Amino acid sequence: MIKRSLLISFFIFGLFALLDFVFNFISELENLSVNYTFLSSLKFMLASLPYNANDFLEGACLLGVMIALGISHQEGNLNVLRSSGESPIKIVLISAIGPMILVFSYMGANELTFRDIHINAEVEKNLIINNQSNIERNNEWIKDKNSFINFSDKVGNTIYNVKFLKSDYGEGLYYKTSESANIQEETIVFDNTMTSHSFNNKDELSYSEPFNFPLGASIPLKDIEKLQFSELIFNKNLLKDSSVKKDILFKSHLEKSLYKNIFLPISILSLIIFFGSFIFSSLREASPASRIVLSVIGAFIYKVFQDFSISLAISINYSVLAGVVVPALILLISSFYLYKSICKIAIDKIKKTNETKMIQKFLDF
Repeated sequence: MIKRSLLISFFIFGLFALLDFVFNFISELENLSVNYTFLSSLKFMLASLPYNANDFLEGACLLGVMIALGISHQEGNLNVLRSSGESPIKIVLISAIGPMILVFSYMGANELTFRDIHINAEVEKNLIINNQSNIERNNEWIKDKNSFINFSDKVGNTIYNVKFLKSDYGEGLYYKTSESANIQEETIVFDNTMTSHSFNNKDELSYSEPFNFPLGASIPLKDIEKLQFSELIFNKNLLKDSSVKKDILFKSHLEKSLYKNIFLPISILSLIIFFGSFIFSSLREASPASRIVLSVIGAFIYKVFQDFSISLAISINYSVLAGVVVPALILLISSFYLYKSICKIAIDKIKKTNETKMIQKFLDF
């Protein structure tokens, strides 16, 4: 049963990822140009395929268990297990072992490899497009005292297509550009492509500039999910004592990404336990199509509810951890009552069967 649920979950996960790749690739073809060719687009999408598959992990695992349990029920294996004294919750948990192996394997690979491959491919794509059109993706200038900086992309501590302006009481002193620069402790270090232009006829050839890079500017909200666990924890600790409203909001989004990743296995397991109970009740004789539809809808509703719970927690400045965990707790508590009801129905059936046998023996006598 473990092997079956693992193989089915893996197959569905790969199928969902492949379908997502096809649709995204078709959409990506709209960006083709002289420099960003078909092969460049294909390379980018292939590099992003494993990372983008993360969105389908919950649904694939739930669907894999539901189909595996459904097949076992049709083969009569579930009846044999139930007759031997195995409880429904234990049967579901055994079936969940396979998908949980897939979950932890993917999370490890995503943390160590998939995320970095996707980020590097995205930067390479943006550099090709930006160099071709000469349009900056980031049109906002970041200010620190009398210094201003603008860049198109950031990977780790490296920024690309850099523009730097130094002023004094509103009057420009000098202007620098470079293909890339490195962010160090309160310092920007330009590469050897740096060019400098002075507004007061004083040459400024230094390859470094003092600049206190604000955390919220260096990591856009939409890129927080691309950070590794260690980076999320480090940046969260940097802001733990800040009372600035923007820092508090940024910290909340860091916690959202951190806790969603940490509790992803628990979320998936709670989904499997909850919907697995239907195999022993209302979906006992249901068709495989019904189980598939229920699993897909169930996973979607759970994801929407969890996102709503997290957004609500952030908006009212409440614990983000509670927003992540509460939906899973609700499922687990509901599952307790569902399995309790299933066991009660089974006990009642046994009692009725025993009473019928006793009456039959009395009549025969």
